[in-house]
Amino acid sequence: MNQYKKKPHPASIRKSQATPLGEVINDMIEAYHLNKKFDQTTVINLWPKLMGNTIASRTKGIFMKGDKLFITVESSPLKQELHMNKERIITLFEEALGKKVIKEVVLL
Repeated sequence: MNQYKKKPHPASIRKSQATPLGEVINDMIEAYHLNKKFDQTTVINLWPKLMGNTIASRTKGIFMKGDKLFITVESSPLKQELHMNKERIITLFEEALGKKVIKEVVLL
């Protein structure tokens, strides 16, 4: 009968010792494969901090799809400036997150 017993999900296995909350949250994110979505949300939330209020206020929308960052910009001069600095934007986020989350920046 035991051969048909379903194995428990790794996130639901109880540990014998107390574990710090941060470690538990990281384990849950990994167990449910939410790393990528979590990183994408972090990038969107970091946009105003890394780019500054001036650029953030002139940005209509920002979203990620896969490893591409899509940015909707109101002004043409700002769009041109961001276009020339795409690699710098990728580097800024890589330094802030400690890993490469964005591979391409697309300006809309």
